[in-house]
Amino acid sequence: MSPRIDVIILSWDRTAETIAAIDSAAAQSGVEKRIWVVDQGSKPENLAALHRAIDGRPEIHLRALGKNVGVAEGRNIASALGSAPYIVALDNDAVFKNDTTLAEIARRMDGEPRLGAVAFRILNFFTGRDDAMCWDYPGVPRAMADREFMTTRFIGAGHALRRSAFEAAGGYDAALFFAGEERDLSYRILNLGYMVRYCPDFAVLHKVDPTARVNWRSGRFYFTVRNVLYSDFKYAAPYWRLVRSACALTLKGVRNGCAGQALRGIKDAALMAWRFARKGRPEVYRLNGEVRDYIRSCEHRDETPFLARLRRQFDRLPEQV
Repeated sequence: MSPRIDVIILSWDRTAETIAAIDSAAAQSGVEKRIWVVDQGSKPENLAALHRAIDGRPEIHLRALGKNVGVAEGRNIASALGSAPYIVALDNDAVFKNDTTLAEIARRMDGEPRLGAVAFRILNFFTGRDDAMCWDYPGVPRAMADREFMTTRFIGAGHALRRSAFEAAGGYDAALFFAGEERDLSYRILNLGYMVRYCPDFAVLHKVDPTARVNWRSGRFYFTVRNVLYSDFKYAAPYWRLVRSACALTLKGVRNGCAGQALRGIKDAALMAWRFARKGRPEVYRLNGEVRDYIRSCEHRDETPFLARLRRQFDRLPEQV
């Protein structure tokens, strides 16, 4: 009997790319798959084109929300539509590198019951090189992109989740909307006793958008600042560290012409933290000592001197170099 996997794809215009992503998932062999496409407010003509593209293909399902509810909530909605033991997320501007990826993922996760999340290798569709914007593993140089390692996060463009771990962790925090939702979920998955692993054998080709639709100046930096601080607060980071992070992010914002975004992000993170604290911290957010030690070992591999790390805050953000 073939393994079962749910593939989730969030759609928001970019119709040709979205259809290519759907076709890439549909072409996967050796697995029983269901493809769940959640559209977040595409233009009517683009939504109609999606309907035409999936018509007569029973393994593909489209749910139109009519509005953008964010990446985090969109993935929650898409995941809830299925019931397979594994969930594979694919960005709508990406395709699988190989047509056996889903089957290989199922075999890997079947063989490792405590493997809760798998981070894929993200390659630039046009160059075949590792996508610099999709490398977010603190202290791990991109030169290690071809090696497997334990980590504390995955990249949204391509990843796999064990459904039981995802649901036990409570899914994504919808309040994050966009940016950092993968790390936030991964911490909870780790706290439940599962592993998160980067596996370069599973790869997607990412059609990097040269126009940077969600770019730093149009609001991306705001979400980055807000969500980093809010997530750290949820996991009981000491206040001195939150203050240090806020200062560092403000410096980076000043350097990149995003100071206003940084200040708004800090203000809104404080408001979100206050609301979270009023409700009381759920047990899954109370990281045990073993998980805290693991996170420190993974995220503090960088032995660069403090002053050199401080100077990095004055570096240009990647899209503005």
